[in-house]
Amino acid sequence: MSLTLFLSLIALVLVCAIIQRVAGMGLGIVFAPYAVVLIGAHEGIMLANLLGGLVPVVMLPRIWSQIEWGKVLRLGLPAIAVMPFAAWLSSISPPAPLYLVVSTLVLLSLVISVLLARVHTTVDGVPVQIGTGVGIGLGTVLGGVGGPAATVYAVLSRWPALAMVATLQPLWILVSFVSFGSKLAWDDGQLPDMPVWVWAAMLGSLVLAVGLGEALQRKLGELGIHRLVIVLGFIGAALSLWTGLRLLLG
Repeated sequence: MSLTLFLSLIALVLVCAIIQRVAGMGLGIVFAPYAVVLIGAHEGIMLANLLGGLVPVVMLPRIWSQIEWGKVLRLGLPAIAVMPFAAWLSSISPPAPLYLVVSTLVLLSLVISVLLARVHTTVDGVPVQIGTGVGIGLGTVLGGVGGPAATVYAVLSRWPALAMVATLQPLWILVSFVSFGSKLAWDDGQLPDMPVWVWAAMLGSLVLAVGLGEALQRKLGELGIHRLVIVLGFIGAALSLWTGLRLLLG
């Protein structure tokens, strides 16, 4: 790997971690598709899963009091339950079709959720949260993008922004590390071989991102955060679709 590639990954980690502090998601939406292109599908998703678990750990002390633990369980347990199956599926299937299927389904779900939100429809409850958790688990393992499923739920349930940002963090810790372990067990996954200084710079970026993200979050406000979440959902699905097409076409 080249110095330019290392610096690109560090900058990408910083930007995505800032976005995650503002909107509750970032590593699982923006980082994963770019990492796949930069360093390959398997190593890119493994790195995205590892960092996707570390970013919320850094954030937890600042958002602990706003976490809705009931939703963490109702979203997180179904996500974890489907991850071994998803890891097995990814180990026997070529990555391109999986990316295309996941991204297409997510794009359709996002469009439907935005249209329903415009007619002031609210969709929530335990079955919806369980279904969202399943979508998060499948998306995280198969494509490294669990965020868009959370975006659909946030839009449909009209989830208050600050509670959403806080509650998603322990959820990402759960699904990211379980996905990491599942792919390590089923798919012989491995992290990219990078110098120690690159890993140190990435960890430093995570700490820096918390402060920068908090300042930006205060400026955006509730409506601005919700709009950013919707935009991120579409970006994540589009990037995943682009990654699948790129892998399919060689």
